[in-house]
Amino acid sequence: MKNYTCISTALYPGNGEPISIQVDTLSHVDGVAHLCKGFDISPEDWPDGYGISNEMVTLSTHQGTHIDAPLHYSPDGSDIVAADINHFMGQAVIFTDRISCGPEVELNWQDYLQRLECYTGRAHAVFFITGAYERYGESSYFTEFKGIPAHYVEAALDRGYTLIGTDAFSIDPPFAVMSRAYVETRDPSILWPAHVLGRKRPYYQIERLANLRDFETAKLIDFIALPIKLHCGAAWARAVARIVE
Repeated sequence: MKNYTCISTALYPGNGEPISIQVDTLSHVDGVAHLCKGFDISPEDWPDGYGISNEMVTLSTHQGTHIDAPLHYSPDGSDIVAADINHFMGQAVIFTDRISCGPEVELNWQDYLQRLECYTGRAHAVFFITGAYERYGESSYFTEFKGIPAHYVEAALDRGYTLIGTDAFSIDPPFAVMSRAYVETRDPSILWPAHVLGRKRPYYQIERLANLRDFETAKLIDFIALPIKLHCGAAWARAVARIVE
């Protein structure tokens, strides 16, 4: 049996996020002083003269590898706590597009449908690898990436898949691309189409997958990506995977 590989991004201050991550650390020395307050014990009484550390973290639920619930797309949607946990473990079909240069993934449509059909009923997730994961931590990671066309997502949903994943910053194209297209056309369907699809057809997204080089030629993987139990529209996940085919 092959070992699992971590396919999540690490979270740390200064990783280039549009909203900066903040970590306030209570050191081991300061921690022991805090624990001693109100008790007849002093820091010197602790083994080695120090106690335990702690961190207070400020960040968005959409930073790092995370899973979006229907609440993210719609005020009437369910949150991540309400999700059946079986959506987040099992098998995922892999599609890799490192060739196309546009703002969206481009695959041979018939090949795409054929592979979805091949694993329908066996897998319930579809993961797209675009190569964006290699630039995680760089400013371009957050502004230059390929989204997943909404009709690709819909084709997967039609076949019973419930989780769509990407290594990119977002499942939809960069906002600068969508906003320019909207200004030119005034067509609201251009704005976050894959996300908005979730309003009428609720599904889950996992964004910002990482460390995927060994998976680019795979067709099917085992995965586990359990979201933190937050009453929110998204939650961080530690995702792992191993190749099946």
